[in-house]
Amino acid sequence: MSGISEEIGTAKSSSGLARLSVSEKMGYGLGDAGGTIVTGLISNFLTFFYTDIFGLTPAVVGTLFLVLRVIDAVSDPLIGIVADRTSTRMGQFRPFILWTAVPLGLIAFLTFSVPDLAYHWKLLYAVVTYFLLSVLYSLNNVPYCALVTKITTNPLELVSCQSWRFALCGVAGFAVSVGLPIMVDYFGQGDPVRGYQYGVGVLSCLAVIMFLLCFYGVKERVVAKVNHTFNLRESLKSIRHNDQLLLTFIMSLLIISIFNTKGGAALYFITYVLHGDATYTSLFFGMATLGGIAGSILVQYLTRRFEIRRIYFWVNVVLALAHFAVAFVPGTATTLWLGLVFICCVVLGFILPMHFTLVTFADTYGEWKSGRRSSGMNFAFNLFFVKLAWAVAGVIVSVTLTIVAYRSGADNQTSASLAGITMLSTVIPGVLHMLLAITVRFFRIDNQLVARMEQELGR
Repeated sequence: MSGISEEIGTAKSSSGLARLSVSEKMGYGLGDAGGTIVTGLISNFLTFFYTDIFGLTPAVVGTLFLVLRVIDAVSDPLIGIVADRTSTRMGQFRPFILWTAVPLGLIAFLTFSVPDLAYHWKLLYAVVTYFLLSVLYSLNNVPYCALVTKITTNPLELVSCQSWRFALCGVAGFAVSVGLPIMVDYFGQGDPVRGYQYGVGVLSCLAVIMFLLCFYGVKERVVAKVNHTFNLRESLKSIRHNDQLLLTFIMSLLIISIFNTKGGAALYFITYVLHGDATYTSLFFGMATLGGIAGSILVQYLTRRFEIRRIYFWVNVVLALAHFAVAFVPGTATTLWLGLVFICCVVLGFILPMHFTLVTFADTYGEWKSGRRSSGMNFAFNLFFVKLAWAVAGVIVSVTLTIVAYRSGADNQTSASLAGITMLSTVIPGVLHMLLAITVRFFRIDNQLVARMEQELGR
């Protein structure tokens, strides 16, 4: 490939510590806002779509999610290798966002379409479209996550970038969680198949626009030599010896399992426990999304006063206890549930900006220890655990529904099925939050060590 552009190649490494403009932070955030449209569709709607609209059984859906993660174990690291070896006039990681924008939007649309085929052909269609959605998302998101290492090395600016990222992700999540039920009702006119197809089509176009705005809105200014003589064995060795990076893999698995378990169970909980209609569903998701946006913004002020690791730990302890407590709130208290969801999601919104800042710290830690910079590989493995969490959450939801003999339709719900659906939204996420808090106790990179690493790396 051609060399990095003159603008990037002549930038001083110290510019990585400079303050970033709001427009660039927004541009960076829009990249994952587009990705959030995809993941929001997967986490909040795909399980329900497959079981109640597409016509698959919960057991088949859980198997589908799990089997495709085995493929990700190979494809995601390969994408990381390609990203680490890429060098173009547009930069190292930015081009992938441009190249994947339209294909990813198209395959998201096709995934939520129901072909008029026999069952076995429909199953094959679901496997192929979900597989392509997963691979294209990786091709987009692995370089995107690594891109922040090329934008800035300033710890406060990293948190600020991540805060903008997840605030905008909250807006995108709002468009998905609130907008899709409304569009399904509007476009479908009683036909949910058509409603989902058209609604997801609109959201997919919005995602493509966000990807393109990200590509044109950011600049790679932090200089790091692109390793054209990539050694897979050495890179895997450096990852294996980076104990802090390995911890972030576990943390990613747990936190995304929480989000996707709650998201995957949400429609079941709203529909069958809270007996919510389309308006209440949009309001429920709207309160959750607004809470998440508020939390993503507020966390910047907390991290200026307190150590990120400590905030991360205590937030998960509080959320674990809160989820155990709300298990005793009756489903008839529908207005109270809206308030509880908002408060919970404000606190939950603190987590993702801090989490991905800690992942970036661990990436720098690996370079400091080994002298090798493999951001693409590091974020690829992290994304693999993120997508493994999609499968874990899908299995948790599917297995729980299978155990309680869930059948679609309000008239088919039993006390056992309602109890299982409630546990998916309360007790099970609480257990995962407690496990995450325990894991964070072993993470030891603080702001002082980050400053030391950047100084010794000459940035």
